Amino acid sequence: MSFQLDLDYIDVAARIVEFRTKHPQGSFQQVSLDLKEVAGKWYVIYTAAAYRTPDDERPGIGTAWEPVPGKTNFTRDSELQNAETAAWGRAIVAALAGDTKRGVASAQEVRNRKADQDAPEPQDEPPPAPPDPIVVARNVVADAWRANRGEFHPATVEKDFAVWAPGEVFMDATAERLYEYAEHLKGEQGA
Repeated sequence: MSFQLDLDYIDVAARIVEFRTKHPQGSFQQVSLDLKEVAGKWYVIYTAAAYRTPDDERPGIGTAWEPVPGKTNFTRDSELQNAETAAWGRAIVAALAGDTKRGVASAQEVRNRKADQDAPEPQDEPPPAPPDPIVVARNVVADAWRANRGEFHPATVEKDFAVWAPGEVFMDATAERLYEYAEHLKGEQGA
């Protein structure tokens, strides 16, 4: 299926360039990551903050969600990345640092929703299993590690987790505990 993008929408990459030009000290930070079931369907929900300066007290906040699993080639197996990108674009707009003359929705959001509309509805398929919360939490830890410490090595993370939580084992940790560890890693950014 070929898709012609409406040129009246700005893509997130262009919004990021505009943001960086206006706010060279700015950054994007994850505020929250969640999985929720709504009307029998699962969604990944990503909330991002666009900080104009390192000490920005009122960053722009943007939230986006994507169905899991995604329905199209644009969204399937990259649901989290699509939600993250859309949330960044919305956070830039909320920080009043991006052009909204052509709408708040980004080109990617319009493309994904158009592709969802064109996708055939599944026939008599069992509902998809929800994403494993432990796997999602481990991925959040991996992302936090990469953002604050560089390359991700499972053995190194296992050792660091054991120092952070004596007597606990990373691979046996609950999703809640893994999110706490990810927050600990993110806290190092400002240290």
